[in-house]
Amino acid sequence: MTTAIPASVARSFPNVAPVSQPTAPSSQAPAAIILAAGKGTRMNSDLPKVAHKVGGRPMVCAVVDACRAVGCERIVVVVGYKQEIIRKALEGMNVEFAVQDEQLGTGHAVRSAKANFAADAAVPGRDVFVLCGDGPLIRAETLKKMLDCHRGQKAAMTLATAIIEDPKGYGRIVRDAGGRFQSIIEQKNATPEQLSIREVNPSYYCCDVHHLFTSLDKVQRNPISGEYYVTDVPEMLLKAGQRVEVLPAVPPEDVLSINTTQDLEMVDRLYRSRGGWSAEDIDTLKIFSGRSNLELANRICEHLLLPLGQSRAISFPDGEIIVKIEEDVRGRDCFVICSTCQPVNDNLMELLIYIDCLRRASADRITVVLPYFGYARQDRKDEGRVPITAKLVANMITAAGAHRVVAVDLHAAQIQGFFDLPVDHLAGSAVFVKYFQSIRKQLGDLCLVSPDVGNVKVAESIANLLGGDLAIINKRRLSGSKVETGNLIGNVEGKTVLMFDDMISTAGTVAEAARLVRSRGAKAVIAAATHPVLVGPALERLAGDDFDSVVVTNTIPLGDRVAPIRHKLVELCVGPLIGEAIHRIHHKKSVSALFKGNGGTKR
Repeated sequence: MTTAIPASVARSFPNVAPVSQPTAPSSQAPAAIILAAGKGTRMNSDLPKVAHKVGGRPMVCAVVDACRAVGCERIVVVVGYKQEIIRKALEGMNVEFAVQDEQLGTGHAVRSAKANFAADAAVPGRDVFVLCGDGPLIRAETLKKMLDCHRGQKAAMTLATAIIEDPKGYGRIVRDAGGRFQSIIEQKNATPEQLSIREVNPSYYCCDVHHLFTSLDKVQRNPISGEYYVTDVPEMLLKAGQRVEVLPAVPPEDVLSINTTQDLEMVDRLYRSRGGWSAEDIDTLKIFSGRSNLELANRICEHLLLPLGQSRAISFPDGEIIVKIEEDVRGRDCFVICSTCQPVNDNLMELLIYIDCLRRASADRITVVLPYFGYARQDRKDEGRVPITAKLVANMITAAGAHRVVAVDLHAAQIQGFFDLPVDHLAGSAVFVKYFQSIRKQLGDLCLVSPDVGNVKVAESIANLLGGDLAIINKRRLSGSKVETGNLIGNVEGKTVLMFDDMISTAGTVAEAARLVRSRGAKAVIAAATHPVLVGPALERLAGDDFDSVVVTNTIPLGDRVAPIRHKLVELCVGPLIGEAIHRIHHKKSVSALFKGNGGTKR
């Protein structure tokens, strides 16, 4: 049903990561082959070269991001040396793998992915990027220029080149007297005249799949090295009468070899600087995470191009928790990310200990980031002799030493007032609006249904942005797990019904609402909620035929518990949304500006 649009380094949201299998790629979407099989022996490390971290994560992830940002629907990563490390690093990034059993050069590595493109290689017309996994500075805009040139000129292969002052170590681009491309010559084989050429080959290729693999099958083994090289392909294509385009589009600062730890540090600084971080920012801003949602914390840091802070939390056999911050935070602006989801009390206690630990370590400012705020539904006295636990928890966070709170879709907007601290309330609806806009044509005649009257304002806002109608259901809650639906106000006959709420807990509300709209003629029902609490009979209810799909975010980790509904589940990522809020808070910029015009009115 959906197309995967995983994380990119660009500051836009949402990142979309469907849990279900992606659809088959469209004929116009490019693919990519990323070479990640090498050892990187000059790094003096046992790690594969592409597993060394840039921007806080393995550098190959940045190459995958760039490919996704330019629209690649299929990405094949060629692995070899210690491939389990690369596979682990790319978990959740929706890539395929091919294995290069022997280290026999770049041509052999690309040919290892031939089976992945068996259907595409049969006929011309399918485009694929061929890139090295140790080039984290690659830009999506460079790839876009290559693709536009490649398609515009109907080329069999297009190379992006760079012109640099010191071309030592790079293959040179050899042109004829008329300036037309002739070949790529490696430095060790270059003449003195060719060594003076400053136009180099950074190994960025865009190829027709058919022509690429047809040529690779004819590439001869180098008699000296015994390896096969991709660099032989463009010259072979020219001799076969095919068109080869050369585009000097790579910024010089992007052509930095990574062969030493010093090189790695230089590239890391440059990569982070693209996220708007100065050296001072990188030193003063620290982001830590509790154990409740480490995956989301990593996605936030990916968006920010910053590493996750070094810390650890340990539970003793008797249930006590100890937290240790393993880097200097004195005078720093610290953010601690923790969803107080199941086990609610353990995660809440861990959060409080984190705050206390940072306060005692002399952090300058402590901001608590609550992707999901447990106890939010206990926000009022609706009968005698009951607590207002949401206020109690707010008091505990304040007393522990927090200075600010960032929360996503609090169950009731007035909970902001329970904190005697500044609160930035982020609306998850912005993430959903962008996702549903991307599949709007598939939805057809759309009706937004608010499963209860308390959510009408949000449903109306989304309906206006998506161009759908609005309907309302009134409900009466009988207990924590039972609700009684009343009347449907509005017409849903023959329409796709989208029901949006802040959370799905036992799914009683949406299940009753789905049955009601089905009985009134709805042709499809989509349940969407920011927080997938999913307890009790929720999965059984959502797995029923009343729901065509369920769309949630990763404010609460899903894990293996969602297996019964995995085939109809789509998970959206709020990491970029939270990351951008952190960026703006640290730089003293408006957070409300994030939500203008995209359905995410700050509440």
